Amino acid sequence: MTTQTFVTNYNLKSTIEEFCRLRNETKSEVSIRSFTIRRGRPCNNEWKNYPKLQIIISLLGPSNVGKSCLAANIEFSQSKQNYQQSATIGLDVYFFYLDQLFKDEYVVIIQINDCPGDDRFEAVSDRHFRNCHGAVLMVDVTDIAKFGRLQDYWYKRLREKSSFDNIEAVLACNKIDLLETNYDSSYRKQFFERADRFASDYQIPIFNISALRGDNVQAMFHHLISSILQNPLLVKDLKENQKKNEERMSNQSSTIKLMESSKTHERSKKVSCDC
Repeated sequence: MTTQTFVTNYNLKSTIEEFCRLRNETKSEVSIRSFTIRRGRPCNNEWKNYPKLQIIISLLGPSNVGKSCLAANIEFSQSKQNYQQSATIGLDVYFFYLDQLFKDEYVVIIQINDCPGDDRFEAVSDRHFRNCHGAVLMVDVTDIAKFGRLQDYWYKRLREKSSFDNIEAVLACNKIDLLETNYDSSYRKQFFERADRFASDYQIPIFNISALRGDNVQAMFHHLISSILQNPLLVKDLKENQKKNEERMSNQSSTIKLMESSKTHERSKKVSCDC
């Protein structure tokens, strides 16, 4: 060598750094696709100081389509043969979390809103149209007429009220276990053609599920949650909400400390006066 001087190749350095960044992003995306949904709140002490993103998913549809049965299927894969159905008269809320960190830095909380389907309680669901990041639009495969209500009210209301133009949604055709045995091929053909038309018109994926038996439930929620986490606008909102929650908790903590300090000062003054 004629010279011992080394010159940094910035182009090569930049290329290597970009490769590493893309590889880490790909690794993170693959990891988040392999998550498992757990019931309740995260109890992993290692995650205690990680920021939390809270995804809100609303179960929407007419009454008696199986929304509450789906919400009660805790792990989204277990049979609920002894499930007793009753009409939802208010809003039921369930919490879950993912067992994988998002982008290796965020704990993901899932809030599932089971909205009442009866006409009398429509006003209860309004704010859950606005706030949700994802929606499960449910229909009963044994009652093809309910597609009318799903289309004319629930889907239309979701698009009108939602805070997001590109909210993630899926069509859940529930009670597929009953369709297998109690209905002839002519009805099944008619139903699936109607479902295909609905999904094609609104460009949303279809999942044929049994909330009672657990069929396809896990796959449906995996798809919906993954779609939300790959939607830049929804992730931006999740991060903004997380920052607001942190600021609110910080302000509350400061207020509590100030009140405690004030009480301590008052006690000190009282003891001094008594002396």
